[in-house]
Amino acid sequence: MTQSPNSINTEYANTDFDLKSNVAFDSLHSELQEACSVLQYTKGEDGNWHAVFEAKHNEDSRDRDAAMDILLIVEALESLSEPAKMELEACFLREFNIGFHCGDSWAYEHHVPQDVVRSVADSSCSIAVTLFPMRNQDGTSKMES
Repeated sequence: MTQSPNSINTEYANTDFDLKSNVAFDSLHSELQEACSVLQYTKGEDGNWHAVFEAKHNEDSRDRDAAMDILLIVEALESLSEPAKMELEACFLREFNIGFHCGDSWAYEHHVPQDVVRSVADSSCSIAVTLFPMRNQDGTSKMES
C-alpha cells in the first residue's frame, strides 16, 4: 500500500520516566537530573509529588529508540545513592511511558528487547504506551497548525 505525499508516518517520539509519591523525593530528583533531563518535578493538585524525566543523549538523537532511552534511565537508577533508592522505592508510580506520534501508517511495530523489559522489571517499574495523534479532528495535520 502506497502512502500519499501528504501522509504522516508513525514514529517513536520518546520515553518518559514518570514518578509519583505521597512525599517529596528531593534526593532522587537531584541525582536523576545529573543523568536525565527533568521535564517536571512538582507537588500536584492531588497532593502527590510528580516527576517526569527523559534520557539525555550525547549521540545523534535520530537513532534513538525506546530500548536506548530506557537503558539510559535504568543506568541512572542503578547509580543512585541509598537515600535516593529509598525515595524511588517509596514512589507508588515508577513507569517508563513509551510515546509514539501516530500517523497514517496501517500498522507500526516498535520492538523492545527482552533484556530491556527484564531491566524494567528488575528496577520494579512498569511500562506504559502513549499514542499522540498527528491529525486534528478535521483530518488536517497537527504539524501544519
